[in-house]
Amino acid sequence: MSKLANFMKITKLEITILIDLVAVTAFILAPGSFSHPMLLFLLILTGTLGSMSASMFNNIYDMDIDTKMKRTRSRSGTLNENTRNYIFSIALIMIIVSFAVSSLFINLLTALFIFGGFLSYVFLYTVFLKRRTSLNIVIGGIAGGFPALAGWAALTNSVSLTSLFLAFLVFMWTPTHFWNLSINNVDDYKSSKVPMLPAMVGVKKTEFWIIVNTVILVFYSLIPFLVPAIKLGLAYLPIAVIMDAILLYYVARPAFKQYNKKYFRSAFGFSNMYLLILLLVIIIYPFI
Repeated sequence: MSKLANFMKITKLEITILIDLVAVTAFILAPGSFSHPMLLFLLILTGTLGSMSASMFNNIYDMDIDTKMKRTRSRSGTLNENTRNYIFSIALIMIIVSFAVSSLFINLLTALFIFGGFLSYVFLYTVFLKRRTSLNIVIGGIAGGFPALAGWAALTNSVSLTSLFLAFLVFMWTPTHFWNLSINNVDDYKSSKVPMLPAMVGVKKTEFWIIVNTVILVFYSLIPFLVPAIKLGLAYLPIAVIMDAILLYYVARPAFKQYNKKYFRSAFGFSNMYLLILLLVIIIYPFI
């Protein structure tokens, strides 16, 4: 594997892509967005730098436990005692450039939202919550909402019901998404003494809370039915209903399949598709 590919592993590219997509969705929804392609480029650039920097700091802090987990053990080939200071310097430069460019060439509010996402992931989740409470991913999920606020603010220098709705949609989606993943890595979390929910209460109780969170997520996703001020495009609501029904099927299925881990893997995979499709529907609708 190339050095670049190894480096990209510690930037958690898949998370960065999702964060950028959330920001782009909010940006597209803002009035007049199509007249500002350069602003969109700067938003993606600064958001990408902020997200990658946060992931790198997360990995630096977690170096001691990453080697104990099968899912993260390979990171030590890129991030180790010999390269830690080098990676730290790159991550620091990234977040400084992100804040400087976004505050100077977009606006200060956008810069603060991007930086807020960085701080909440690195300090709130990684440092304060991850090793202390099984609610780590619930509270820490707030980091995923900041891109929506940044995307809207990039064009409007404000916050709206629409951007807040998107921010909390990602926040509500996060536990369903991550708990399904963590069940497949429960032994890793036990060995590294990280109190992820399935490692603390077991698979069956975690499945119960996945279903509870998903039901809340489903009801939340339909709020635009009742609040016309949240403008996501006419295609959003019918697609949301369909995706909600399929998501409920996927998250409930493990309870009827002896809690087989392969069904949690399927639910995790579909949770990615769920959010991706909802965001793409919102983005594409103006072009139809």
